[in-house]
Amino acid sequence: MGSANAANRTVVPFPRRPAARRDHELAFLPAALEIAETPPSPIGRAIGATIIAIFCVALTWATFGKVDIVASAEGKIVPNGRTKLIQPFETGVVRAIHVHDGQRVKAGESLIELDPTMTAAEQDHLKGDLIAAQLDVARLKAALSDGDPLAAFHPPEGATAAQVEMHRQFLISETSEQSAKLSELDRQASQKAAERQTVAANITKLQATIPLLQERVDTRKYLSDKGLGSKLVYLTEDQDLVGQQQDLLIQQSKTNEADAALAALKETRNRTAAEFRRTTYDELAKAEQKAAGIVQDVIKAQRRTSLQELTAPVDGVVQQLAVHTVGGVVTPAQPLAVIVPTGSQLEIEATLANDDVGFVHEGQDVEIKVHTFNFTRYGLLHGRVLSVSSDAVQRDGGAEKPRGQDAKEGGQQQGQDLVYVASISLNRQQMEADGRSYDLGPGMAVTAEVKTGSRRIIGYLLSPISKYQHDVLRER
Repeated sequence: MGSANAANRTVVPFPRRPAARRDHELAFLPAALEIAETPPSPIGRAIGATIIAIFCVALTWATFGKVDIVASAEGKIVPNGRTKLIQPFETGVVRAIHVHDGQRVKAGESLIELDPTMTAAEQDHLKGDLIAAQLDVARLKAALSDGDPLAAFHPPEGATAAQVEMHRQFLISETSEQSAKLSELDRQASQKAAERQTVAANITKLQATIPLLQERVDTRKYLSDKGLGSKLVYLTEDQDLVGQQQDLLIQQSKTNEADAALAALKETRNRTAAEFRRTTYDELAKAEQKAAGIVQDVIKAQRRTSLQELTAPVDGVVQQLAVHTVGGVVTPAQPLAVIVPTGSQLEIEATLANDDVGFVHEGQDVEIKVHTFNFTRYGLLHGRVLSVSSDAVQRDGGAEKPRGQDAKEGGQQQGQDLVYVASISLNRQQMEADGRSYDLGPGMAVTAEVKTGSRRIIGYLLSPISKYQHDVLRER
């Protein structure tokens, strides 16, 4: 019983890990045993733990960290007044060139002169036509005046003595002819009035004579009836009475004819005077209309003549001078030179793609990289969006698609060629480089990065997966 309990109390010891061999002991073991007995290096575990830690940190940073979203736009620096293009209005011959590339000019200073011979000749011709039309107007107004026509004739300035004298004689001829017509009508009216007066006198005489004859006839008839007088005498007296009565009727008829003739002559005179004034007024209206039209033509000719001298619209520097030969021919709207304004603030004109324009608006911050100055060394410029065009424009230098290319690809290319123009302000007008300050100049190429927002890094990394998940199995 006691021995059994002793056996039960016997405990088998747990095998222990053999003691690690020392390096000099491992060196005398066979190669296989040396590898088996050599403990693993802790460096591998440390590297693995480090990788896991870095991954966890990166995942945490990607989940909570944010980055800016920018819209990149290529552009150039321009004056806020834009460069001024010098162009001729019409075809001309170069007469003189007063400037050269790089020359500073003041506003209004002459740049290029074109030969004004043709325009000056046309202007002089129109001025002559204008003076002739104004002389016609002055002559016709004088003809319509109520007083002395010659006193009312006021020729325009610039008319020659020969022209004035010719129109003066013409005025005399017109008014004399009209006066002669009216005088003839007045003479005829006076003649008819005199005839009427004669007829009236005859009527008065007859009206006074007829009663006496009537009384004599009555007496002769009484005597004849009583047998105291000759009947032949009575009949003779009665015949004379009837003749006088008929003469009275005839004279009264002549009076009516004379009155009608006088009324007709008066009406003819009034009609002649009115016709003269109507015709003269009609000619005056046409002459004034012609003069007004010629005045506008003279203004246009003067403007064309003045445009033969091309002047600087603003203070600036001459660039891209395209003519160098006196006597050369230029065509309408041909670019002859460019004036870059001086003293004006600079800004950026950049083009935005259709993909970005919906997120860019006025007032957003912009980082600007000037290609002339490496931004990693000289830094960046900053600015703000001033404006964005409300409609797309064609990208400059867009290549045409070959004929027969796929319509879809052509449509995509056309969409890529359409861009929006944005104006961006600059926070400064100089760049610091190598301890010196350099002025920014128009035409310098820049890249503008407009900050449109921010997003988590994990969202940026997973966005391709979301895109492919949406588009998968849908493409043709």
